[in-house]
Order: sequence, then structure tokens, then C-alpha cells
Amino acid sequence: MEKQLICISRQYGSGGREIGEAVAKKLGLPCYDKCLITQAAQKSGLPEGIVAEYDERGENLGFAISGNPFADSAALAETFYSGQARVFDAERRVILELAAQGGCVIIGRCASAILRGAGEHPLSVFIYADPADRTRRIAARNGLDERRAMHRAQKIDRMRKHHFDFYADTLWGEPASYDLMLSSSEYGITGAAEVIAAAGEKMPQKSTYFYPK
Repeated sequence: MEKQLICISRQYGSGGREIGEAVAKKLGLPCYDKCLITQAAQKSGLPEGIVAEYDERGENLGFAISGNPFADSAALAETFYSGQARVFDAERRVILELAAQGGCVIIGRCASAILRGAGEHPLSVFIYADPADRTRRIAARNGLDERRAMHRAQKIDRMRKHHFDFYADTLWGEPASYDLMLSSSEYGITGAAEVIAAAGEKMPQKSTYFYPK
């Protein structure tokens, strides 16, 4: 069955969530973003606050090597089964289940890499913006001055990159990871949504049926 799957990665403060919601509205598709946290909490059995804390953060592999192969193996195993890994696995299962139900727009959370790994062919998009535009948007939304707004943008982007680079086969923000990269500073929210919706309608619709694991 043909379906449109669109995955949107974004710089913090670029308006990526708003663009994703506008794309979903234009195409008559559901849009999934923060609701994934609630569903992942249900899947993992972790409190929703813990899932929100680990959401879109990379794994920390900086444990000390003791020289004892048994101890180091145990430390490595503990790292891979940490709270962050449990959250990612829960979000992965939710994303696969949502995609199996039909077309949708998914914001962030390595969705394009997850779906491609499962045999799907989503349209993968990256939204970026000029630093000044991002700073103004973040400052207005969070009641921050421009210096703190830019600091928050840099911190959250580092976490998103760490998360994506750890779990995906390609790199966050690099052209090889996406079908389409758009500047919301150039196109605006509405213009970017129109470009993505048009690209989504022209994307070859290929799908492999799978059972989420």
C-alpha cells in the first residue's frame, strides 16, 4: 500500500516543528513529535519525565577502561542497556508501529534512519536557519535574552547531533543524510512546508511490510 512518510530533522530554533505540522496539514497526514515521548514511556515502562530527559540525547561511552576484560565487557554492556538506550529502543518501536499504520510526518528522533533500516523509503528533510533568526525565535518562545538563547541552541544542537550520529549510519546535518535541506530563513515556515509537501507528493512510494520488533 502506498503511503507518504516524511521525516524532519532540524536545528533548534529553526521552526522545524512548525514546518512539519504545516506539511502534515497540507497532505492530510498525522504529525508526531512530543507525543512520541508519552508512547515511548508506555513501551519502556520508564516514567514519562525520564523519557523526556533522555529524548534525542546521545549515548555516553566515556567509561574508564580498567584493563580487566570481564569488568570492561560488563561496563560496555551496562552502557548499551542504559536508560538512554531503553528510551531509544522504545521510541524506535513506536516509530515503526506508527509507520506501519500509514503515512505520517515524524519530527526528529532518528526517524529516517530507523525507517530506512526497516525497509521503508521516507522523504528525509533537514531544516536549518540563520543564527539571528534562530536566536530571535528561541528568545521569544522561552523568554530569554539573545545570549542565553544562542547558548541553548548550541547545547541542544550538540545533543541532537550526538544522538543522531550515535544511532544512525550517517551524520546529523550532513547532505548525505537527507533528501532535502531547506533554510527556513530563506523560505519561511509556509514556503518551506510547500516545498516539502510538493517533494513528498513526487517521492516514489516504495514500502516493505514489516512487523515492528
